[in-house]
Amino acid sequence: MLLCLCECGASHLSYTISEEVNKGTLLANIAKDLNVDVQELEDRDLNILSSNSKKYFDVNLGTGDIFVNDRIDREELCSNTERCSLRIQAVLLNPMVVHRIEVNVLDINDNSPDFNENLYFLNISESVSPGERFLLPVAEDADMGNYAVKSYKLDKNQHFSLDVQSTGEDGLSAELVLEKALDREKECSCCHSLPMYGGELWWQCAVLNGPAEICCEIFFCTPSHQL
Repeated sequence: MLLCLCECGASHLSYTISEEVNKGTLLANIAKDLNVDVQELEDRDLNILSSNSKKYFDVNLGTGDIFVNDRIDREELCSNTERCSLRIQAVLLNPMVVHRIEVNVLDINDNSPDFNENLYFLNISESVSPGERFLLPVAEDADMGNYAVKSYKLDKNQHFSLDVQSTGEDGLSAELVLEKALDREKECSCCHSLPMYGGELWWQCAVLNGPAEICCEIFFCTPSHQL
């Protein structure tokens, strides 16, 4: 009998909001969506409950507005999934009715892609034949979907090209491909930028003479990120 009282008249509502919106941002008016009088919300002591440690949403009993009560960070909530949602409950008393609410959290481009290392060395023997491939580190980006890293690009040069392959789930692999044999007896240097679409990053490569091998220094540079 108690279960019936709790579930009777309950509904399932779904809303969408972007992460990192300001506190106080309106999510929805629950009085309107439930088709109840605002005074009834106060009389029946409407409360917004959640299993999360943070109270992300609260309600204004005078208006029925559900608003953002705490910072919503999608990467903190759903670090490795493209779809992210918060489940909350709007509970009315006398009689008790629990309305389930799902809030879909949209990603914004609020994270800069970054490399684990700022400097990466490749020691390449001059005897290596053209066509040889060298796997490069790739950037990590906490953002997902449309805001994840989409590609890498290498400026044209006589020694190297870049082969970028999709690994699925927004993942990419990048290989440096030797196009022209290297000669350590010749003074050889190059500097190539690699803009990364989905984030403002680039690599610089310098090929230098060495006693036995040619050292390729790859610099990973991340400028200041702007929202």
